[in-house]
Amino acid sequence: KPCRAVHFQQRLPTSAPFVFSKMPVRFSCTSFAPVGSRLAVIGNCPELGDWSLERAKMMEARLGQGRLQSEPDFHWVDVELPQAQQGVEYKFVEFCGGGGGVKWEETAGGNRHVVLDGERAGEVQLLPVEKFGTNATESDHTASFYSGVKQRGEISVRRVTSQIFIGSCPRSTQHIDYLRSLGITAIANFQSEDDCKRNCVAGMGMEENAQAVRGEYDRRGMQYIWMPTADMCSEGRTQMLPRASHTFAELLRAGHVIYSHCNAGVGRSVSAVCGYLTFVLGLTDRQMQHVVASSRPAAFFDFEALRRARPSFDGTFGKDVGTRAHIDDEFCKRRDATATTLSNTPPGTSRVRFSVAYATQHDDGSRVVVVGSCPELGSWDVRMALVMESCGPDFHVADVALPMPAGHKIDYKFVALSGDSERWEEFSIGCNRHLEGKGDEHVILPVARFGQLYGDQKQREEAMAVIVP
Repeated sequence: KPCRAVHFQQRLPTSAPFVFSKMPVRFSCTSFAPVGSRLAVIGNCPELGDWSLERAKMMEARLGQGRLQSEPDFHWVDVELPQAQQGVEYKFVEFCGGGGGVKWEETAGGNRHVVLDGERAGEVQLLPVEKFGTNATESDHTASFYSGVKQRGEISVRRVTSQIFIGSCPRSTQHIDYLRSLGITAIANFQSEDDCKRNCVAGMGMEENAQAVRGEYDRRGMQYIWMPTADMCSEGRTQMLPRASHTFAELLRAGHVIYSHCNAGVGRSVSAVCGYLTFVLGLTDRQMQHVVASSRPAAFFDFEALRRARPSFDGTFGKDVGTRAHIDDEFCKRRDATATTLSNTPPGTSRVRFSVAYATQHDDGSRVVVVGSCPELGSWDVRMALVMESCGPDFHVADVALPMPAGHKIDYKFVALSGDSERWEEFSIGCNRHLEGKGDEHVILPVARFGQLYGDQKQREEAMAVIVP
């Protein structure tokens, strides 16, 4: 129950009432509470119920009925608190299902305290993601979840963004087929060699050869990346993080959908995703924690490994990331500053602006075109494709009027032409770019990089939308 404290507050003159503006603050925690139980946050201010259970703020469960038997859930609620209010104390409570009463979390050191340190997503202030009433070690936390998954021969898969999944190791070819059915095209495995032999896909000889599973992925057209990393080892994660973060960036830019796994999908595979979100996309540790914990409540966060790995990543890949972001900003400015080449837009069409970064040689007549699945883009015939205007040797823009009613889809690619030669964009997952109509009069597409299906900004926007949709 709460550790109560007496707070003395200075009364404001009744003749001059003052109303403090409020701000949304996100309270969140992970809990192994059974399905059917509900969690709430309760505290020493009216907004948190003044320690009254009847007025506690009920929290939403992210996974709810869809979680595995031994899987924790992520619980959260946004509470409007006065901006100038200090000394707010709180705890999480569990309302047990089936009339089982109320369970107060027991925390060392008394109540929790609201400390606002400027971490936010949009207008929402983000407190750290807590664990309900526990300071369990990584080993204990993993065992609470994974022992049941392993015993039942399950696979636990959770989606973080449209291109990133985290989970436990597959144990059968049926599990691999399931991953493929989710649209996953690349497997990032962080198991050590001994892990692969003890926690393996049955029936293919992984007990003797940890690489035996590669053939199963090859037959399904899935890319397999094995980055063996010691389990329960912060130093091992520190060494793995720079390469893994960069590898994830390259795969995602190429359009791959990644499944990151170790044994349980709790430590090493989580760290790789955390490194990508922070090192490459620039999320803060707090933002990253909310993105990952809300998607993968079983996650364990090794903030110390991330801190130690950052200088190595910056020294090896960081210049590329920083330069890339600066160049992308410049390309966006050039795209927006370029005057349209359309004198008018026919009724029933939308003015669509394409732009791509690609270096050409002006003196040999090189040019870039947009070719696609509609007549306005040549119906995949390069001879009839939309020719782009060069804005310097490395950037190209084109406007076109397209019929784009809501839901209408167009596939397209960029093609570089030089003399009689054609260079088509090639994506490792063998697909096209897509444009879907939303009924807008003007459509300005993100600046594309030739041969890279998705930019980092798309990934960042998706990740942040996990916190605040």
